[in-house]
Amino acid sequence: FIYLSSEVKVLDPPPPQSSSSLSRSQFVERVRHSNQACQQGDFSLAIQLYSEALTFHPHNYILYSNRSAAYIRVGRYSPALNDAIKAGLINPKWP
Repeated sequence: FIYLSSEVKVLDPPPPQSSSSLSRSQFVERVRHSNQACQQGDFSLAIQLYSEALTFHPHNYILYSNRSAAYIRVGRYSPALNDAIKAGLINPKWP
């Protein structure tokens, strides 16, 4: 049984450890903007920005968790569940 809160908890993920198409500063900027988008209720933009950040840091369970919450807010439950499962697989201790 999975309980999904109607609240979006904005969490800042740890900095990335790998290199990719985004620089570290671009990654941090994407995360900051995605968190702001969630706080302002623009969940579609948040999903886009979390997705971009995940290309840089694909094993970041917090990004998957945040994107899952944003998917729920726009009624996209299947991708929300997929992201929640990914977050749990990456970090089984994640709530």
